[in-house]
Amino acid sequence: MTGNRFYKFTPNEDGKTKFEQMLDIFMQMLNYTSGDVGEALQWLNQLDKQYKITDDDYGMGDFIQDLKDNGYIKDDPDMPILTKKSEQTIRKRSLEEIFGKLKKSKQGNHHTFRTGSGEDANPDLRAFQFGDKLE
Repeated sequence: MTGNRFYKFTPNEDGKTKFEQMLDIFMQMLNYTSGDVGEALQWLNQLDKQYKITDDDYGMGDFIQDLKDNGYIKDDPDMPILTKKSEQTIRKRSLEEIFGKLKKSKQGNHHTFRTGSGEDANPDLRAFQFGDKLE
């Protein structure tokens, strides 16, 4: 019998590709190493050995090549260096981590019986006096 056999699609736990999962870890490592790409990759290798992050289909070499292809690191003769895209990603993720969980709260209970004084006293604003031009 020829034809197609359909299976239930089961994506990764959080719907991210292997590159995206490793990129999250790599960006955290860059924060801890103060932007040192070589040291961050060494730490990522150690984590991979301990927790088996990569597999036969996608290894550390593939990840490093994807980082270069996607513009996150630039190959330098001495060591790989960060690009502007990496720096922007680090800043964006840091802000999301800090402020991403903030939610709008209810209106506060700040009732007062005193009225506000209005605008601050400014030398440009004064009461109309006889003889002033109507501009």
